[in-house]
Order: sequence, then C-alpha cells, then structure tokens
Amino acid sequence: MRFLSTLLASALGALIAFAVLLVFVGLIFSAVVASVGSLGTAGEPAITSNSVLMMDLSGPILEQTAGDDPFQVLFDVPTPTSLQDIKRALTNAAEDDRIAAVWLRPGGVMAGWATLADVRQALVDFKSSGKPLIASENDLGMGEAAYYLASAADSIFSTPEPFFEFNGFYLGVSFYKGLIDKLNIEPTVIRAGQFKGAVEPYTRRNLSQENRMQLEVILANRYDAFVHTVAESRDLSADAVESLMSTGALITARDAHEAGLIDNLLHDDEVRSQLESMVGESDDLNTVSLRRYSRVSVTPAPTSTDEVAVVYAVGTIMGGSSSTYSQTLGATTFARAMKRARENDRVKAVVLRINSPGGMVTASDEMWRAVHLTAGEKPVIVSMGNVAASGGYWLATAADTIMVSPHTITGSIGVFGIHFSLGRMMDTKLGITTDRITTGPFADMFSGMTPLEPREQALLERAIDQTYAEFLTKVSVSRNMPLDEVDAIAQGRVWTGADALDIGLADIEGGLDDAIALAAERGGLEEGAYRVIRLPRPKSFLEEFTDSFMIRARTLFDSPWDTALREQARLLEELSQMQRAPLARLPWDISVR
Repeated sequence: MRFLSTLLASALGALIAFAVLLVFVGLIFSAVVASVGSLGTAGEPAITSNSVLMMDLSGPILEQTAGDDPFQVLFDVPTPTSLQDIKRALTNAAEDDRIAAVWLRPGGVMAGWATLADVRQALVDFKSSGKPLIASENDLGMGEAAYYLASAADSIFSTPEPFFEFNGFYLGVSFYKGLIDKLNIEPTVIRAGQFKGAVEPYTRRNLSQENRMQLEVILANRYDAFVHTVAESRDLSADAVESLMSTGALITARDAHEAGLIDNLLHDDEVRSQLESMVGESDDLNTVSLRRYSRVSVTPAPTSTDEVAVVYAVGTIMGGSSSTYSQTLGATTFARAMKRARENDRVKAVVLRINSPGGMVTASDEMWRAVHLTAGEKPVIVSMGNVAASGGYWLATAADTIMVSPHTITGSIGVFGIHFSLGRMMDTKLGITTDRITTGPFADMFSGMTPLEPREQALLERAIDQTYAEFLTKVSVSRNMPLDEVDAIAQGRVWTGADALDIGLADIEGGLDDAIALAAERGGLEEGAYRVIRLPRPKSFLEEFTDSFMIRARTLFDSPWDTALREQARLLEELSQMQRAPLARLPWDISVR
C-alpha cells in the first residue's frame, strides 16, 4: 500500500508540476502576444526636434527586415539589424527636419563586404544632406570592418583604452582529412572543375595551388578596397595606410589617434556633449534608436498601386522550406514566393536578391525553373549580395540582367559529389559490424557502409559530369557565350564581382536599390510611382517565435569557441544531408577578417 500511495503521490506531483509549467508557458506566450500586439498597433513613434539617430550596428546585418522579434520584446535582447532598415533610416533621416545628426557606433558589426559597402554608401549619401555624421566605438573596440564604416563619418571618436585592430586581412579554411583519417572514414570525392575546392577539406590538409590562387585574388580585392577607402577618407596616401597595417604599430585606440585614424579620444558623455553643441542643444541629447526610427515614414506613399517585388534567396540551397535557424534557403519556400510575384498583376517587375553559396543541384534547378517562368512574363533583375556562387549563380542564369557589387563572391561554376564510407569506422572504433543481402551489384552503393567500387565510382562520375555540362549550358545560353569560353572561366573558380563584370558573368555594377530602379524602368514604371514589396512574406508569429527563441537562446550562452565549432558542425551536417546528390556549392563559407 505504501508503494501505491507513493506512486500516486509522485504521479500527482508530476501532474501538478506539468500544469504549473503549462500555466507559466501560457503566461509567457500571452505576454509576448500582448507585447507584439501593442507594437503592431502603436503606429509611428513620436520624434522630437533636434533628435540624433543612434545607429548601433553591433552584431549581424541581415538582408531583410526580420520584423518585431518576440523573444527580444519579452526579454529585451538586441535583435539583428537589417540592411533594408539601415538604408531606409538613413534616407529618411536626410530629409527629416527632426533629425539633426547621426551617431554611428559600428563596433562588433558582422557582415560581408558587399553589405558593408552598401551601408557605407548609404552613410556617404546621408552626408550630402549637410547634417553631421559622427562615429565612435561602443565598448567593443574597432576592427577593420567597423572602421571601414566609421571612415565615412565627419569625425571618429573612441575612448582611450580599447583595442584597435588594424593589422590586415586573413581568410581561413578548415580541413577535416586528419579527423577523417583518425576515425577511419573512407571518403570518395568527385568534382567537375579543377578549382572546385569544396572537396579539398576531405582530401587534403592544406590549400591546393589553384585554391590558394583564387583566394589570394579575393583577399587582395578586399585589402585594396579597404586601403584606398581609408586613405581617401582620412586624407592619407595608400602607402601610408599600408604601412600602418603592416608594421604592427597600431593595437590600441591611443595608437590610432596618434596615427591620425581617430580624431579624438572621448568618453561617451564627452561625445554626447560634442553632439549637443553640434545640434544646438543645451539640455539632454535627444536620441532615437535605429530600431525605433525604422518605423518612421518621411516620404509619402505612392498613389499608384503598381509594384516591384523583391524576392530574397538567402542561405544554403536545400529542398523544402527555408529556415532562419539553420540558415537554409528552401526551394519550396522560394518557388512559392516567386509564384506570388509572377501571378500578382500589380507587380510589373521582379528583383531577385541572391545571397547564397549554393547547395543541392536539384533544389537549385527547381528554383531556376521558378525564375525562368517569371522571366517569361515580367522583367527579372538579379541583385547579388555578399555571395551568389555555384547554385546561387545557377538560378541567376534564368534572369534577364545580373547586377553585382564589386565585393560580391560569385562564379564557382562547378559540381562535386561526395560519398563517405563509415563501415571501417564502425568496426574499428565502435565494434559494430554489418552484413548485407542485395538484389543487384549496385543496390548498396549509397549505404554509407562500404567504399565505392570502381564501377560505382564511374556511375557517380558520369552523373557529376552530366550535371556540370547542364550548368555550362545554362550559363552559355544566359550569357550568350560559346560553351568552350564558359568552360574556360568555369571550372569551379570563384570570382569577385569586379572580375565577373570583366569576364562577362555579370552585366552591371550596382546595389539592391540600383536593381530596384532598373526593374521599375524595365517594367515601365516612373520613379517614385510604385511600391516595393518583399517576398517571402514574414513568417507567422509562432514560426518567428520558435526560430528567434532558438537563435537568441543559443547566442546568449555561446562563447566564440562555441560559435566556431557550431559553424563547423553546421557545414558538416549540410554535407551529410547532401552526399547522395550532385552539389553546386561554394567551396567554403568565405569570411574575410
């Protein structure tokens, strides 16, 4: 009896605990709904005269506005900034009489160089309004990316003590061959294209000569652009800037001040005093955050119902639905968005914004089909962001015109396939063996437990070669180039946007706003007489809450080591999901630091 009473008490306790948990979750959910609901009905925020727009850009810069983050609303966790919000805020601030100046705090910014170039250009455009633009560090110090943005300001300030990273750029590639050898995993890798370096991390311990060459070109492009931009903005020679970067003389904000890269060493309250005198305020400085000001509309909405649709293709290309959490671009989600743009009679032209390293060929081709169908009915202009390579370039070939930033990473026109045999690892490391019965000589080809036999490897090679030939054909038709000329610049080689223009892989230099203007022109729309809609539509509240909760919860507790290891695990997980299909993916996630 005592056992039964104890069991009943335990069960009752568990039920009560579960009920309390449900109530707690319900309260949190209700609070989030109420918070988001109140934001949605609040309308435009009130902005007082002589306000200063505070642009704190620490953290990642996304392509598209993510909307109000429920997790941020509830727990006041900073949300990522979007390129869309930054550019709109600076455009509005230039015309808004209530905004007297912009205070930029770029420390800790995380973005590709094409995105950084877009942000910097928006800052330069704002300066043409004649309003002050000042920059200062935000307790995170300044690295090259942050200083690249800060160099657009009229004045750059920093507190005396932070580090100041001004020592050049590097690009690292991780190799897994040592790990594979230790685990007794047997890889079979096949590639079409001598530069298709995605296979090298599994077959080598360092860069091949071909990969080293193309990465050196990318790094030199970044370095030269940075040096000349800083030299021009600080009235220095390029040689002087290169000397500062190569001697190791700069390590602190004091060093940067002495070198003329920072105008003055000021604490936060002193920067505020400077701004007060600039805008003519004797009382406390009125500041408005970028997140709050992004809800302000200065220019009147167009009376026309005509539209230009911007369809975003962001992330690693996979089948199914897109996921913010796993940074994947789902072919189903994309095709649905393109269909909405194609079938909407108000949409007169489409901009395809690509920021993708590629991925699965089948998904890339499904997306290509969606673009092709749309281009048959309406003008489609591609706008390439930080990266539009491999599968990302595959779908671009269906558009009318390709617009690229000089800093874009593109090309990588090549295909590879990979097969891992885990049988020997299972036996030698775990003591697990397998036996099999088959109905034919190729039935267990993709079991993952035995290495590919020569006949099986030949089949995989044939499939990769066929896919590569199809890729070349698509580029040949799109760019109106003979196949042999396409093959010569393909081979899996990665190109900068500037080089892509020279060799004919892109048509025009420009950013997203330029692409929208061109699409409107091709659609017969007058300047300012159309709306811009952005697809895919924002996720439902529950989807956004789930994704944002996972991302925020992860970033709250991650150290830099956790982040780096998780990134490696993500890439390996992507690869494991793709190993039964031809892949058109950029060799690495290129991040120049």
